[in-house]
This record gives sequence, C-alpha cells and structure tokens, in this order.
Amino acid sequence: MRSVSARTRREYDRRINAALELIDRSLGEEISLARLAAAANFSPYHFHRIFSAAVGEPPAEYVRRLRVEKAAGLLLADPSAPVTGIALACGFSTSALFCRRFRERFGMSPTAWRMRHEKSKNRQKDRKKGKDISPGPGLHWRQERRQAMKKAPKVRIEEVPAFRVAYVKHMKGYEDGPGIQRAFQTLFAWAGPRGLLRPDAKVMGIPLDDPGITPKDKCRYYACVAVDDRAEPAGEVGVMGVRPGTYAVGRFRGSGSIFREAYAFLYGEWLPASGWQPDDAPAFESYVGEPGGTLAKPRFVFDLYVPVKPL
Repeated sequence: MRSVSARTRREYDRRINAALELIDRSLGEEISLARLAAAANFSPYHFHRIFSAAVGEPPAEYVRRLRVEKAAGLLLADPSAPVTGIALACGFSTSALFCRRFRERFGMSPTAWRMRHEKSKNRQKDRKKGKDISPGPGLHWRQERRQAMKKAPKVRIEEVPAFRVAYVKHMKGYEDGPGIQRAFQTLFAWAGPRGLLRPDAKVMGIPLDDPGITPKDKCRYYACVAVDDRAEPAGEVGVMGVRPGTYAVGRFRGSGSIFREAYAFLYGEWLPASGWQPDDAPAFESYVGEPGGTLAKPRFVFDLYVPVKPL
C-alpha cells in the first residue's frame, strides 16, 4: 500500500508541475481552467480542487496574482513602456481590468506605483550628490550593505546558451531555510543515482519572485541541477529549460544575508550605472562548491546571473 501511495504522490506532483510550467510560460496568453487541466491530465472538475490543495491558491487566483506581480516588475524595469502595453503583455484583456486588479493587489494605480518608485530612485540620486535630504528607510540598509560587502565585486557580461535543469520547487518563501534545504535534499536523492552530481555538476537556485512585490511567504524558489536532453521528470522532480541570452554576472561570498546583499548591489547599484537594464526572465544563482561555515552560520559562494538587455 505504501509503494502505491508513493507512486500516486509522485504522479500527482509531476502533473501539477506540468500545470505550473504552463502558467509560467503563458502569462501573456489566455489560460483557461480546461487548458491547465489538460496539461495536468486531470478532468477540469477535479483539477481545481487538486491544484488548490497542492499550491495553496485556486488556479484563477494564482494566475491573476502572478500576472499583476509580473506587471508591477515590468512597470519599474522599463519606465517608458506604456501601461496598456504592459497590461496586454501580462494577459489582461483591457487596461481598465488591469488597473482594477492592480489596485486590488497594491492599493494604488499602476501609474502611482511607478511614480512612487521613481521618486524613491530620485531621492537616492540626490543623496549621492550630497544634497541635504533626510534619510529614508533604505539608507541605513545601503550603509549596512556596503560595510558587510566591503568591496564591490567585479561584474562581467556573459552570453549564456540554452540549457536544461531538473528542479524541485519550494513555494513558501526565501526565508524558509529548512524548506529550501529539503528541496535540495529531494533533488540530490534523485540526481545522485543518475550520476548527475559529479564534481563539475552545475547546482543552481532560481528565485522566481521579487520579495518587494510578491508576499514573502509566496515567493517561489526552484532548487536545480543542470541535466542533458535525456532527463525526464519524475514525481516532485520537474525538468525545464533556462532561457539563453545575455547576463550580468557577479560572484558573491558570505553568510545567509549575502543573497539579499547581492541582489541589492546588482539591481540597485550596478545596473543603474551600467548602460544595461534587466530583461524579462528570472535571475539564477549558480553555486560554487558546497556551503562552508557551520550549520548555525553557513557561508556561501555563488555567481548571480541577472538577464540584461541594452538600455
């Protein structure tokens, strides 16, 4: 009975992964319940309950939230892009519907959201020029970051070809260390017997959400290892492609806080002065060796890859 139950769980995980992958690559398209159910090979009648139990949100709410959050990121990444164009690119049929959903999620219009962040950026520029402006909540954090990092890392531009990864998803936020650790343990238990954990194995993390936009307990993190074309999904372990393209890459070393510091540096300091802007794809972390330090205070070394395009 136990083996039957385990096989059933693996099959359900594989099917839900198929639906989640369809959502991720199709946010700009119509995503009907029937289409998602077909991708997961469940009947539409039962799929809604199965998805809701597995993901923690009904399919329509999950899709709607991801669309609004993607739009929020695009509004900041490209301040010159028309709001209507962003709305349509994120799957909203009209700008009026988009504005209503955006206000429900963030409590303000898309234009107000963009203006608020532009004002914040301008205040930061004024401080750098030495103007006498009272410090905002971000100033203390930037001072801490500079002291902790001590020396800004060198950033290179790299052309990355397409490749595939096997992954185990963690859907409950980046601050859930034990949950992320379990995701890697599940991944390694699958990858080890298949000979995928060689010394040159590429072990990665893909954080799909911005915690400044997505609720912290809903940020999605994928524990990954690079695989060849022969790898097939199995249970919790999915297989997907990583987008090829141009990436800005910096190497970072430090304790658990280094991840937040690395993103703050690349997005907040390096990009605005680089002549590049973020492209519409997830960043990823490529880990260099095993974590060091102690269990209570681990230390990490990783390359942070941020997709970019010319400004």
